[in-house]
Amino acid sequence: MPRTIGLPTWAALPDKAKKQFPEKSRKPMIRLYCFPGAADNYMLWLELATSAPPWCEVAVYEPRAHGFRPDEAWDRSLEERAEDAFRVMRPAFETHASGGVSEGAPFGFLSHGVGGQFMALLAHRLKQELNLEPLVVFANDGPPPNVPTLSEDGYRLLCEDVLGFYKVFQPDTILQYEKMGGKGNKAAEALIQKWSRGLRLFEEHARRGSQRKPYHQFGCDLHVLVAQHSVDMDRAFEELDALHPQRAWWEQRKKITGAAESGCNWDRDGFKKWAEWTAEPDDFHYHEVDTDHMTIKNSPLMRDIVFKELGGFCGMDD
Repeated sequence: MPRTIGLPTWAALPDKAKKQFPEKSRKPMIRLYCFPGAADNYMLWLELATSAPPWCEVAVYEPRAHGFRPDEAWDRSLEERAEDAFRVMRPAFETHASGGVSEGAPFGFLSHGVGGQFMALLAHRLKQELNLEPLVVFANDGPPPNVPTLSEDGYRLLCEDVLGFYKVFQPDTILQYEKMGGKGNKAAEALIQKWSRGLRLFEEHARRGSQRKPYHQFGCDLHVLVAQHSVDMDRAFEELDALHPQRAWWEQRKKITGAAESGCNWDRDGFKKWAEWTAEPDDFHYHEVDTDHMTIKNSPLMRDIVFKELGGFCGMDD
């Protein structure tokens, strides 16, 4: 597969990472293109990429200002990020197209979290310009492009008080920020910028499209993989005593998330709206996976579903 700065390879890794995630000899029969969410990068996908069966080649898009591209300018919109992705991934995509060295070779798409919104933008561009479509799509614990993550109050807080927002939305990020040195520390400020600017890109795209019909429909099976532990968190917090501090925090979180009467990032109804993004009703497949949002990206349970489906396209599903 042709590689570019935005489609890094295992060979670019530091030696320590190579030892931790050794690569195997591969004879690819299918490719899996992956699309990260907010504050994500190639290094965080190494477990998935290196554990893939030898018949599958995994490629992870890395956005500007992330990972191996730290000095590039931030994208100003999700549409601008999709423009960059199409540019850096086009050499790889062209190998699948008419006249390409791998013309007709199968490939799938996989996203994590809000990265599914970006995946749909790129799929639309790919169909228009190269007349290519994936054979299967996996939206890994993330909403479709017309489902916002935040309420009006949540979006306003993200724009006006980033640290105040993350204290409620994602306290672990604030703990990491403070551990790194907090305000004035270059690395800490870069961390909080990646989370806040990244989430805003996705949220603003979702808000622009929330009242519109889907701009793209996938002409293939679309599997939504939902992290059961995360989508069931309302139930867990409701079982706590009313005066428990975690119960109070969850009530605060409910005010900033977009899911109705929920403190979860997204609810089951939101996930199931992916069905509107398929050409045929039977193309939509819903799975709940026994894990949480952060873990599902590299979960063996998730991999079992993904690679079983991919293997079916190249006779390797036994």
